[in-house]
Amino acid sequence: MGQTIRYLQFGLGPIGLEILKQATEAHHFNVLGAVDIDPAKVGKDIGEFINAQSKGIKVVANLDELELSDENPKVAIHATGSNLEKVWPQIKNLLDHGFSVVSTCEELSYPWYRYAELSKEIDDYAKNKGLFVIGTGVNPGFIMDTMTLFLTSVTNKVTNINVSRKVDVSKRRIPLQKKVGVGMTVDQFNELAAENKIGHVGLEESARLIAYGLGISLNEVKNSIQPVIANKAYSLTSGNLKPGQVSGQHQIVEATTTDGRKITLELVMAVDVEQEDRIRIDGSERTELVIPNGIFGDTATAAMSINVAKTVANNPTVGLLTMADIPLSRNFHIRAQN
Repeated sequence: MGQTIRYLQFGLGPIGLEILKQATEAHHFNVLGAVDIDPAKVGKDIGEFINAQSKGIKVVANLDELELSDENPKVAIHATGSNLEKVWPQIKNLLDHGFSVVSTCEELSYPWYRYAELSKEIDDYAKNKGLFVIGTGVNPGFIMDTMTLFLTSVTNKVTNINVSRKVDVSKRRIPLQKKVGVGMTVDQFNELAAENKIGHVGLEESARLIAYGLGISLNEVKNSIQPVIANKAYSLTSGNLKPGQVSGQHQIVEATTTDGRKITLELVMAVDVEQEDRIRIDGSERTELVIPNGIFGDTATAAMSINVAKTVANNPTVGLLTMADIPLSRNFHIRAQN
């Protein structure tokens, strides 16, 4: 089902390496190359980074170092950053080299509000190349937006939507622990929050993607973030956490539609929180979906990126896309290469 994916991995941080590992081992992609600027990785065989035998493919620092044919489709999975303005030059370069792009950039999941002009530029540029660009992942990209939209399929009337995700960051990679403020003082956290320099990127984009997918307009969107405080000591991979220090964050986005409905997204990412994903849709029939222990973000982000690449590469749609614009993503088998 579908044709072989000719794939490039752009960015070899923890998520990029997980994507590369799963793309080669579980999904059997035809790997064209891997790009990363880290001098410790450049020039080494990709097999060294995914606990595999030599693949005969070395990491390069620049796309121009790759020998690429014009054969299509070519898809790059891009995993380097959260800020769309900063990663757009990378994505543009990938388009220039003939790659459609699936990116884990959180702001790319629904960029049309925050970056209206840039979104138009990306859309036009990709369409002129006959290629696509899409942002995806687990959150944003799945549980707090795409899965929520899909769940509305079994309802006849939607009033309010409530989604909550609770993540125990003690089980996650060190960069994520640092990203949510683990080990900070409360004053440090609040100072960064006041400057909008801390918090999960993409939560508002998820709310706006839901509204877009349902064809409704938002009147107001409120963001709030508070620190979660440790009440006991923990020994973590990132260091020792003392009582009274920040153990994570509690973030809420409340969006009100022009006709008075509400979309509320609540995200808790903290040490030792009981993990759970929960979607509740109120309306003529109340519908609720609960995933005990939640979806593990790192491996699921890899799977989501790969399966979206398969879905869209085998679909003729071009331009800047969102998860609400494409067919239902799923883990289907691609046709083996002759």
